[in-house]
Amino acid sequence: MRQESSDKPGGFQAQGANASHGAKRGQGELQWGSTTANLRIDPFCGFVPRIATGLCWGQYNPNTYPKRTSIVHLFEWRWQDIAQECERYLAPNGFGGVQVSPPNENIVITNPNRPWWERYQPISYKICTRSGNEQEFRDMVTRCNNVGVRIYVDAVVNHMCGAGGGSGTHSTCGSYFNAGKEDFPAVPYSGWDFNDGKCHTGSGEIENYGDMYQAVTINPDTTCGNDWVCEHRWRQIRNMVIFRNVVDGEPFSNWWDNGSNQVAFGRGNKGFIIFNNDDWNMNVNVQTGLPSGTYCDVISGQKENNKCTGKQVFVSGDGKANFQINTNAEDPFIAIHVDAKL
Repeated sequence: MRQESSDKPGGFQAQGANASHGAKRGQGELQWGSTTANLRIDPFCGFVPRIATGLCWGQYNPNTYPKRTSIVHLFEWRWQDIAQECERYLAPNGFGGVQVSPPNENIVITNPNRPWWERYQPISYKICTRSGNEQEFRDMVTRCNNVGVRIYVDAVVNHMCGAGGGSGTHSTCGSYFNAGKEDFPAVPYSGWDFNDGKCHTGSGEIENYGDMYQAVTINPDTTCGNDWVCEHRWRQIRNMVIFRNVVDGEPFSNWWDNGSNQVAFGRGNKGFIIFNNDDWNMNVNVQTGLPSGTYCDVISGQKENNKCTGKQVFVSGDGKANFQINTNAEDPFIAIHVDAKL
């Protein structure tokens, strides 16, 4: 079994022509301490190796705590900051897990200056990046697990730094490497551990980065270059994470639509959501399936001390409610659930 070397000309290209995960020596050396984490495997060029088969089943059971169903990707965050976010925000608001950037040592790229995609150019499996060191990684995993938030690792085990990375010690841990000679002694990998020229093209190399069968662009350059935006802290997203937890396991129910772009549906007798994506206002009476009472819309506000900071929706004894949504509303939808009942 061999590794694949990888150059990075544009956005993160998930590469690997008939490449196998790990190497005949490296497979047993992907040691990340005693911490446990799930692996997200990058796509391949035409071949999925046998070792990935078992890992793929992880998508069906992410092992989150009961009634915690949402995962947030804290891309490029430091391990210490993620640990604090788990304790201060994610756990109290019902998040189930965090996907973190690749934790293993990578090449240091200065032209362009320290791009996000350098994290996908491995030099070794030492836990040492600009996100932090191994001790900080261990501490993050422990602290997040202690408050019921799982850690999911974006693991890059399909390839190493491409030949264009040159040679030297310009890596996040200072490990020596010679990419052109496929020499990564910190693993250790040598030329014997690589599969090169196995892509299904005339040259055996990736010739067209726009061809999904040769390389998959996960995120083109320039799309992650702005300031930090913590969408998971937005009221609407936070409250819909809670909504998802409340209705988890409930059946799809009470579908309604106007034949155009106004739709609504429920989740059993636990929650209901309605959208207006038409160019005209909505004013309808629909069946929600919820117990009678007054509910707080968790999109425009939230329930605080048995009071609602946003819109209120009254559900009658027969389960019906009136919904009015202006087409020019900032958030043209309403969501209610049993835990938001006043």
